[in-house]
Amino acid sequence: MASNLAVLTKSHQVVAAKRRQKKAQVKEIAFDEDARREFLTGFHKRNLQKKEESRNRAIAKEKAERLEARREQRKMLAEQARENAQKVEEAYGNITGPTVGDNDDEWEGFGGEEAADYEDEEQLATVTVVEDFDPSTLLHGDPSPPQQSPHPHPHPQTGCPGARPIHSASAKGKEKATGQEIKRRVQKKVKYGTNAGRKADRMKQRARKVEKAERAGGKSARKKALELLHCSSGHVLERWFIITRVTEHHKAPRRQLAVITVAIALRELAITSPEQPT
Repeated sequence: MASNLAVLTKSHQVVAAKRRQKKAQVKEIAFDEDARREFLTGFHKRNLQKKEESRNRAIAKEKAERLEARREQRKMLAEQARENAQKVEEAYGNITGPTVGDNDDEWEGFGGEEAADYEDEEQLATVTVVEDFDPSTLLHGDPSPPQQSPHPHPHPQTGCPGARPIHSASAKGKEKATGQEIKRRVQKKVKYGTNAGRKADRMKQRARKVEKAERAGGKSARKKALELLHCSSGHVLERWFIITRVTEHHKAPRRQLAVITVAIALRELAITSPEQPT
């Protein structure tokens, strides 16, 4: 059982605990309005930022893997080159064979060396010229010098069907340049006229078309023929209608129709008009 002292002092302990809790309590909570607004309205922005960061990490990882693969490839190529060089040295050693005897002269290099002494008043120098080393000379010997033809500049045979003329690069360049110059000369600048100029051109074209239509027996020609026919007697009109029917049936051109009608009208006018006294 609890003692009387503990029971009596329990309330004091509770009060003390409440007092301590009240002291540790935050008096005021202050919010940053800008940070609060950015947090509440920046969900899409933060998602885009996370995607961009993940993309950058993936790119960096891929770049590191690519560099590592290149490093491994260079290392493998170096080892392979070292092995190939060792095999070549072993093969050349087997071909030349081991040296016999201790009194053999030292190796002085391959053939093709030319030694020359250059002496001066103060010093003396020996210069040795060594030609380029070709491994094939060990197997096949020194290559024979190329035979020079008697004609230093041979000309192609024109009789052969497969022969082609040899054109130098300068000739091709000149041909190309001339072709470009011709193209430049052929190209003409398009000149755009003013509104007044274009209108005048349209009027000229229209006048030419009207004149051409009149020559071919157009509306104006038919109109003139009808005026002449109206001036003449009635039976001329009947003849004109008959002629039009016949020409349309036989698909005669309009110009021929106009000429026929005008000729008939003039003839009838000459017949019906009174004779002039002589």
